[in-house]
Parts: sequence; structure tokens; C-alpha cells
Amino acid sequence: MATAAKTIDTDYIRRAVELADPNALRVALYQNSGDEEVAALPPAAKMTPEQKALLLDRAADWLADNAGGAQLPEPPDAELRRLMTMVTGLAMTDVEFEARRDLPAFRPFPCAVQWQGEKPDIPEGFRVVIIGSGPAGIVAGVQCELLGLPYTLLERQSEAGGTWTINRYPDVRVDTPSITYEYSFEKLYPWSEHFNRGEEVRAYLQHVSRKYGVMANSRFNHDVKGAAFDAARNIWAIDVETPGGAERIEANVIITACGTFANAQLPDIAGVQDFEGQIVHPSAWPKDLDLTGQRVAIIGNGSTGVQLLSAVAQKASHVGVVQRTPQWISPREKYGAPIEPEQAWLHENMPGYWNWSRYAATAPLFDIDRLQRVDREWQAQGGKVSKANDDLRAFLTHYIRQETGGREDLIEKLIPDYAPMSRRPVVDNGWYRALTRDNVDLLTGSVARFTRTGFVMADGTEHDCDVVIAATGFDVLKYLWPARYRGLEGRDLHDIWNAGDGPRAYLSMMVPQFPNLFMLYGPNSQPLTGGTGLPQWWLIWASYAAQCMMRMLTEGKGRVDVKPEAFARYNRELDDEAGNWLQMTPEGGVEKNYYVNREHRRLQVNAPWLSHDYHRMCTVVNWDDLELS
Repeated sequence: MATAAKTIDTDYIRRAVELADPNALRVALYQNSGDEEVAALPPAAKMTPEQKALLLDRAADWLADNAGGAQLPEPPDAELRRLMTMVTGLAMTDVEFEARRDLPAFRPFPCAVQWQGEKPDIPEGFRVVIIGSGPAGIVAGVQCELLGLPYTLLERQSEAGGTWTINRYPDVRVDTPSITYEYSFEKLYPWSEHFNRGEEVRAYLQHVSRKYGVMANSRFNHDVKGAAFDAARNIWAIDVETPGGAERIEANVIITACGTFANAQLPDIAGVQDFEGQIVHPSAWPKDLDLTGQRVAIIGNGSTGVQLLSAVAQKASHVGVVQRTPQWISPREKYGAPIEPEQAWLHENMPGYWNWSRYAATAPLFDIDRLQRVDREWQAQGGKVSKANDDLRAFLTHYIRQETGGREDLIEKLIPDYAPMSRRPVVDNGWYRALTRDNVDLLTGSVARFTRTGFVMADGTEHDCDVVIAATGFDVLKYLWPARYRGLEGRDLHDIWNAGDGPRAYLSMMVPQFPNLFMLYGPNSQPLTGGTGLPQWWLIWASYAAQCMMRMLTEGKGRVDVKPEAFARYNRELDDEAGNWLQMTPEGGVEKNYYVNREHRRLQVNAPWLSHDYHRMCTVVNWDDLELS
């Protein structure tokens, strides 16, 4: 193999392997060298210092002679499975293997589907319309490109990026490692940070959209107002507001990719119209907003409120942080840190290392379900939830004490009364430390009403401010809102959901009597377990829609719909399974959990299945549940 290492000194190589993920390094080294002594080493957590030294020595020696930019093909199934098992040291079932096999991303387009055999003729005029140019919409476009299906992508914003276009508040970034928050078909993207900022994620999405042809099929500033299904023609008529006025666009199939975080939730508090200062939602951050010397209030301590506090506190004269419900906020190694040049070099010059870094980054989450189950036997012995969950509680409680410098006046307000992992984990961006600043106050409780100069808390205390940052999140129950969809017999989708117990779908994607309509990231879509990142799920869901379209085209059918009985059965089973999870228990704070539709007391945002089981449901189509006609 040609070497790039001849111009790199051995000290540089040594630093690279010392910075490497040892599990990814070990498997990549073995895959390249066949060194059985390396294969015999245990996973990193169980390595002795001598074993780790052996690994680093062997890796540095191999790189000194062999470093280069070759990419390895996917190994045969048996060998791939063996290598995957080497990372964790744990055996997996056949279903788990199928769900995880594409995480290392050796194949050119993991998780996507392509024609098997001869591609049928595509009828003249056949068209797919994708709604939304965020991460899910872009990947749906890529899937259509792979199949050669004519499509148009409609986006109401002026550019691609979805939530990463609208959210531009200070220090916005991903809270999962960049190497897992990426498409598996775009290899070795040169991220600059371990957890990348919004600007770079937005640039990445636009890069992918251009590179794979999606941008050329996109229409921006096109706001979908509604769509109606013409049963006589098996066509959706879509009403769109465009820069040139109202337009009607026809499609055989609609794939909605509007996302869960599309509709900002603004404060609905008495007197809000009387406030003479400025109220800002982070998803509509003004470009010219200067907080220098301002008195600021931040309402909310979810992911957004936690991300932006430190940056705001460094400029504002004073910040009042309104915390209605405490959160479990956790540290992440290398959060906010740049990717070291040596690490970037290793990705580019050790074949397979990038692939196994992806796998190793997700592997710790494979058994995360153990943190989200109540162990009644453990409780009978005096425990709170389970040993694993209680251990996490102890770790996070210690972290709160550490980051606040042991300030009891803060600590007693910051420790939640519900279990960790029952809500979306929040990553710390210096939030706890910012609370100890002289110009930051923690205000517990809720805002009762606004005044002309500020607001009054429920306990009666008054606070004046110049700017209110409403980090109050999004209305996650308003799927597809505000567009109206009318299916068979003119039935309105939102009316159906409102008449029942909220938004429901089959596999999070389909609703009976709404043929040829697929939702990506729809109701009960976000898996609770498994480690597989959302970018991979977006492609999995897009590939499900693609399989349905492929069969329609192969068999000359005009529509595909989910059978009502299959829809009802799936949702009964979903509700039954949801009852087994921490989120639906008193220990999990069911009454104050945005994952839960509290009006109807059911899990709303998440898929309650084990990840590998849900993966199988979404990749192996149960054609008996669908009707093609």
C-alpha cells in the first residue's frame, strides 16, 4: 500500500493512536493486518495497561509502514459480525446484527434500497413530492435519486437545512457526536469539532443536497398549505404559496419531512402583549440582536436554554434563568472541543478506522433500555428505579454538586424528583457553572404574568428585564401542522387526530384512507433505545416509502394504503409496549414529560420497541398490512 506516513514523524503517529478510540483502533488494525494477537485483546474497558500499550505500539508500527487513504469493502457477513462483536465483546442475535450491520457504513449507500433486477418503466408524469428540506427531506431526495424516480422537494424556508436553518441562537450545536450525526453514505466528512455547531451542520446538509442532486430538484420559499387526494386519478393536489403566488402541484406520492421541531411554542402567559421589551424564540433569533449590557431572562432549561446560557451571560449585565422543572443535565467528553489534527489524519489514513469509530460511538447505547425500565425487585430492596438507573442518578447528582461548587442553595433546586432517562437527556454546555456567576440568578417556578417592564413569578416576586428569551421549545404534538391533508372522502387528517387521542400512525408513517402519503419522523417515531442515530432512521423510513413505491410501479398499481385493522392492531400493541417503559410511570415523571401526550396519557413522540425490533418492522415490509390497488 502506498504510504502517506513517510512525511509524518513517528511522534505524530503516536499522538494519533493515543487520541484514537481504542475499540475502533483495535478492530481497524486487525481488519488491515490480520494480527491475531490484536484480535485476542479484550474491549478497551477490560484492557490492562500492558494490553493497551501493545495495541498502541502495533497500531503505530503498522501506520508508519502502511498509512494511506484506501477504503475497505464491506467484509462478508460472518466476518463483519465477528468484527462487530469484537468492539463490544458481546454476542448479538440475528435481528440485532441486521439492525446494526450498516452502522460501520462500509456499503456505498447503507440502509437505502435499490432496484433488484430490471427497473420497470416509470409512467409518464409520475412524480413524488417531498415536503421539507431538513435532514429527513434531503435523504428522501437521495433515495429517489437512487431509484431514478422523478421528484420535487418543496421547502418553505429560503435554503436547505430544516431546523438547522431556523435555529441560529448562540452556541447552537449537535448534542450527539458529529460522527453519528451524519449520513452513512457521505464518507469521511471533515468535521471541525467533535460536536459540531449549527452553522457547520447547515453547511453539511447543503453540501449533501448539492452533491447528490437534491438541490437541483428543490423549490425554496414554497410553503405547502394543504393537499387533497383525488381518488379517481390517484393523485394528490398540493396547494403551495410561492414567491409568484398560489400554485397547485400534483403528485402521485407525498413524503412529508416536516420534522417534530417545526412549530415553535411561544409563551402563552397573561399580559405578554403588555411587555415593552423584546421576546425572542431561539428559532427566530434576530441577526442584529445585541445583548451587551442588557437585562435578560431565559425561560426554559431544556437543550436550547442550556446551550445558550453561558454565551448570553458573558454579554448581558444580568440573566434570570426561569426553571419550571429541573432537568438531568449530563457532561459529554469533548463537547465543544475541536477535532485534533492527528485524529483527522487517522480517519483519512487508517482504512476502516472511520467506519469502526462510527460503530464504537453508538455501541454503548445498544443496551440503554436497561436504564429505562423499572425494577420492582430492586425497589423492594429500597432502590428508586433500578440499579443501573440509580447509579446514573448518583453520578449526575455528584456532577451537579461538582459543577456548582457545592452551593447548597442551588443544589436543592437543581436535583429533579424524577428518574434520569425518562425525558430527553440534556447535555451540559457550562450551564451549571454559569448559574454560579455573579450576574446570573436561578428563578424556580413558573411565570404567572408579564408586566410592562418584566414579569411576575407564581410566588409573587417581580423581575424587570429588557429581553426575554423564550427557550420554550416546540409543539411536538402538531405533526404536519399547519398544512391540512384531505384523504379519501375528503376526510381531514388533523380532524381525525383531534377527534381521537392525538396523532397516530402505522409505523409512524402511514394513516388509513390517506393513500400514497408517508411521514418521516411522524408520531411515535423516535426510538427509545438502540444507539442508531436519527440520520440512519431518516434513511430507513425513506427506504420504507421507497419499497412501497417500487412495488406500486412494478405491479402497475396506483395507490398503497395501510389497512385500518393493521393500523388499529399496531397502535394497540404500541400502547401496550409503552406501558413497560419508565416514561409512563410516576418514577419517570409522566405528568411532566413532553414525550407523553398528557391529555390522553399515552406515549406520543417515541417508538417503544427495542431498536432492532423496530428496525425490522421498518425494513421488512409486512405486505399483508398494506393494500395496493
